[in-house]
Amino acid sequence: MKISFVLGHELPFPPKKGGGVNSLLLGLCRGLVSIGHEVSVYSPLAEGLSEEEIDNGITHIRVKGMPRKKNHVINFIMGIPYVLRVMSRLKKSDVLSCHLLQGFLFTKNNKATIVTHTIHRDPKKFIYFFLKLDRIYVGSDNVAQDAKLIVPKIDNIIKTVYNCVDFLNYSQPTLKKRNGFIEFVYIGRFSRDKGVVSLIKGFCLAIKENPFIKLKCIGPITSSEGGDEELFLEMKELISVNGVSNYITICPPIFDREKLDVEIKNSDVVVLPSIGGETLNMSILECMRIGKALLISDLPANQPLVIENVTGEFVKAGDVESWKEKIITMSADIDRIEKFGENAYLYGREKFSCEKIADTYVKDFKKLIAEKRYRNG
Repeated sequence: MKISFVLGHELPFPPKKGGGVNSLLLGLCRGLVSIGHEVSVYSPLAEGLSEEEIDNGITHIRVKGMPRKKNHVINFIMGIPYVLRVMSRLKKSDVLSCHLLQGFLFTKNNKATIVTHTIHRDPKKFIYFFLKLDRIYVGSDNVAQDAKLIVPKIDNIIKTVYNCVDFLNYSQPTLKKRNGFIEFVYIGRFSRDKGVVSLIKGFCLAIKENPFIKLKCIGPITSSEGGDEELFLEMKELISVNGVSNYITICPPIFDREKLDVEIKNSDVVVLPSIGGETLNMSILECMRIGKALLISDLPANQPLVIENVTGEFVKAGDVESWKEKIITMSADIDRIEKFGENAYLYGREKFSCEKIADTYVKDFKKLIAEKRYRNG
């Protein structure tokens, strides 16, 4: 099967600096190649990248893009010339998989048998534009439900397929060398919807009862990196006022995969305190393949990530007291933490590996193609 991906006009591919969506798509593309399919990716041209090349079995076709604009309307408009350039380069395929706001413009193209779109964030009203496509994919059942509330008639074309992560080179869970502290780590954006304030407040309370715990928060700090500088200052103030700078540290983002993996390996528990805005968190999937216990908020979108008391525990989203109690409970038993980590690795490999998810997509692609050919006689 020939499968083409069209990515947005803002970020290079493969990703140079983070980029959760592009990291997800790189894993998915590799998964599709590994099970025998031809994959082409259309993405923005960037310094150091060729206009056309084949890398690890993936054909890359790149055209001039544009930097991201803060205003969503302006950003959409600025992306249209990029879309037109992609259209001029499109090759025939069985599937055209769109991952950009302008994806509905590919509806009438004659280069692909079916055209699909994927919602990578919480759904917005713009999904009305995608109702003519053959399929809309989402990363969790909760996002599908939210989309149906916006557009009830979307029910017949929307489908949940979980996000995936590449387990290649991650053959077993990694235990941390014990150093007397139970170390928690948060990896992600410092934004209001990530709930980092409730996490820090809960941790400050937990330290009073257990001084042998530490927390490291890793994420973008400056606005140029995508951070919320006002929130960062609030986090620093909380740490200073509570006198816990020896227990809680804030670090800039780590884009080098190997270095980030070292940080995860040196932790005991991975936390996700989100209070909104989630689909299926990529950082948590990436930590699963290293085999770490999980402590995450109980948002509906987070439910597939944890098997309660098997791979980790849920915390009441945004509830400071709940974070305090769960942090204390979790840190009381290192053997339990290590067992959670082993189970998280096995669960993630079985449920979210790129090969598994790629196969799920292919089965649905084949179904859609067969149905379309039947309708067209």
